[in-house]
Amino acid sequence: MEKKRKISVRKVLRTFVTTVTTAACVVAVLGASQIQETQSVRKVALHIRNSQYRFLDKKDLWRDLITKARIVEGQTRFSVLNVKAVEKNALNNPWVSEAEAYIDTKRDLHIYVTQRIPIARIFYDNSLSCYIDSSGNLLPLSENYTFYTPVVTNVPMLADDSVNSELKKQIVALVKFVERDTFWSAQIAQISVTPDLKFELIPVLGTHKILFGDTAGMKGKFDNLFAFYKNVLNRIGWDRYELVDLRFKDQIVASPAVPWEPSIKNPISNMDWVKSIIATAPTSLDPKPKKVTASVEKNTTQPESKPKKKAAQTSQYSSEEDLRNP
Repeated sequence: MEKKRKISVRKVLRTFVTTVTTAACVVAVLGASQIQETQSVRKVALHIRNSQYRFLDKKDLWRDLITKARIVEGQTRFSVLNVKAVEKNALNNPWVSEAEAYIDTKRDLHIYVTQRIPIARIFYDNSLSCYIDSSGNLLPLSENYTFYTPVVTNVPMLADDSVNSELKKQIVALVKFVERDTFWSAQIAQISVTPDLKFELIPVLGTHKILFGDTAGMKGKFDNLFAFYKNVLNRIGWDRYELVDLRFKDQIVASPAVPWEPSIKNPISNMDWVKSIIATAPTSLDPKPKKVTASVEKNTTQPESKPKKKAAQTSQYSSEEDLRNP
């Protein structure tokens, strides 16, 4: 015969207490939810995290997020308030990168937004312009606030295709590289896009233009240019060349526009501020000398004479004497 199982009073009581407690919690939560839904928003607080930038106007943002959504302090009930919809509406603004909305224990609605920060201003080839941020997002100009950034000119209209997406990535990479370096951020005045979607740099110091090409091997190109500045232009003068070409690997092609003679009184450049920067620059910016090709163009001021072209290609930079007598 099977033995009868004994009913444990302790287990019965434990099960009963658990059931009653769970039911009470459910009732309390439902009751609290019903009470909360009948309550209304006490206050609304709008916060702009990086408020030092003024691309977002707080009055306009309040109108778009609060007034148009018909959120009224002391009247709007929680049952009709959708904080996710508030966040989504904030993100529709092109200048908002992040948005967060929540209700605290005091029944106050808090809305936090973060502004996008542009890294460059783009001028299209049709004279229109806009900003671009570090993620490649194109941002409209502000009517009330002007933000000074590096300038990129001659940019074709950027459509949403693979070619223009790659160009935007290269623009962002080049601008960020220049801005991170104290010397290049002071020396590069403008970045221009060429018809073949490459880059040309306009320096602050010197009369030359810099054919940069694309951003492949970007650090090496800037290192070579810095070494060329230090070892050549800093000795013979910064107005010597019209064009400096960095597009070739491990090679710089520098072309003077007209025959040049150094000044007898001041044969060496007196750009003291550049010399001081170069003199104190870290050795990592001074790579091993690369080949330099110096070519001389036809002198348009003396059409009857045809100066002979002379190209100096050596394992090191050309000497000062060679550059003085092309």
